Formats: sequence, C-alpha cells, structure tokens
Amino acid sequence: MFNWTYFFTFIIGLCVLYWFVFFIAVWLKSYFNDLRLEHWFGKDLGPIGYGLGALTGAVTPFCSCTTVPIFSGMIDSNVRLGYAISFLIASPTLNPPALILFYALFGGQMTLVYAAVCLVIAIVGGIILDREQLRKYLIEIFLINEDESFNLQAVNQQYVVFLRSLAPVVVIAAALATWLQSWTPSESLLSVLNHYQNAAIPGAVGIGGAVYADIAMLIPIGQLFLDKGLDIGLVFAFMMAASGVGLPSVLLLTRVFKKELLGLYLLTIFMLFTGAGFFVSWILT
Repeated sequence: MFNWTYFFTFIIGLCVLYWFVFFIAVWLKSYFNDLRLEHWFGKDLGPIGYGLGALTGAVTPFCSCTTVPIFSGMIDSNVRLGYAISFLIASPTLNPPALILFYALFGGQMTLVYAAVCLVIAIVGGIILDREQLRKYLIEIFLINEDESFNLQAVNQQYVVFLRSLAPVVVIAAALATWLQSWTPSESLLSVLNHYQNAAIPGAVGIGGAVYADIAMLIPIGQLFLDKGLDIGLVFAFMMAASGVGLPSVLLLTRVFKKELLGLYLLTIFMLFTGAGFFVSWILT
C-alpha cells in the first residue's frame, strides 16, 4: 500500500532541505571568496591538487546536497575544475564520524578498503573531468553578486524560481522514495543478486543513485545487507552511490551543470562506482 504520509512528508522535507541549501549557499559563496580558495588549491598543483580536493572533502561532514553549493563556491573562486570535482565526489562518501561507525560495524580492514576506494574514485573522477573546455557547461546557480549583502529576500526569490522549475521532478522523486522505503528484498531476489553479480553491481549503483541518504545512515543498512548474504562489493557500490549521488543532489546539480556536463559527470561516477564494486568484491572475497 502506498504510504501517502511518507510521500507528502518527503516532499515537504525536500523543499525545506533545498531552502536550507540556498540559504547557506549565499553565505558560503561570499565566505569562500573572502578566503580565496584559489590560494589554497592554486592552479599549478598538478596531481597533488586532486588529492588535496579529495582529502578536503573527506574531512568535511557534508551530505551530497550540501556539497553542491560549496562546490559552486569553489568554482566561483577559480578553483581548478578537477580539484573541485574531487571534493564534490569525496565529501558525501567520507567523513571522520562515519568512518568511526564504519570501523565499529565492519572492522579495520573493510574500513581501510572503503576509505581508500572512495579517495581513489574522487581523485580519478577529478582527473577525468579536469578539462578547461568543460567549464562552459557550468551554470551560475546563485545569482547574487559578491558585493551584495546577504539577505533573506534574495535567497527566497531564487528559491521560488528554482523550485517552480523542478516541482514535477520533486514529486517523482518523492514517489520513488516512498516505494523504495516500503520495499523489502525477498530471499529469492537476494539469491538472484548474488548469482548474477555482473549485472547486480551496476544495478546497485543505479538504485543507489535514486536513493538519498547520509553515509552514516547507510552504514547500518549496509551491515544488514551483508547479514542477509549480499556480496560485499555490491553493498559497497550501493552505499557509495546512495551517499555520493542521490536523486535530490542530482536535481540540485541540474542547476550547476548543463546537461552535457551532468551526463558526463553521472556516467563517470557510474563507471567508477561500478568498477569499485567489482574491485572490492574481488579483494575482500
């Protein structure tokens, strides 16, 4: 039975979340400009810059939605695109509190593998998408100029325009999330997933991309899936996709990336998460 209470609660929660993101983003844009992030990352750091971007993301406890406006502030501060992409990928999939919980539930070996894989994905993703010609596919998401004062009215005006353009997609996302929330995998399905692993891991990445959850929330779910007998690589791939992408953050990215760059970004993420799933399955089984 369709849970209408959850459906409408999800829509309201998503609207509040996006308003909060817009509220903090205007301040963050000014904050990052004042700190001149280009002096932190520079433009000639070479490979070190991708690692710095990934590590900066790894120590910041941001979800994928909150990471998007921070990423926008980095781009506005002339941070190299690849370095900012590494931050965008690493930030929602890694953070110190989540790794502590990860260690408590999965142990040291799995924690090290997960952290290392996420960092490598972030670095490789930044390298792949670090093309100067791709900057033309970026959108100015926050239209407030640097010299304008922070004010609630300007935030609300932008938010109304944004929400109006994406209202149908928000409803679809709520319907999908409601269905997933009430769905429980059967034992036969779990058996099929383990048997057809070559298709199951890419499928887990796709499903994870439609789910929005903080990595700290996903860790106990991942342990539950492992207890049910799911492959470790499949579980890790799902967790990385659900925390690192997530449908709500993809909706927000449509206001930052033009469709060409968004498609390339999602394809890159899909391939990297899928490859990571197969790698983890091979190394830990």
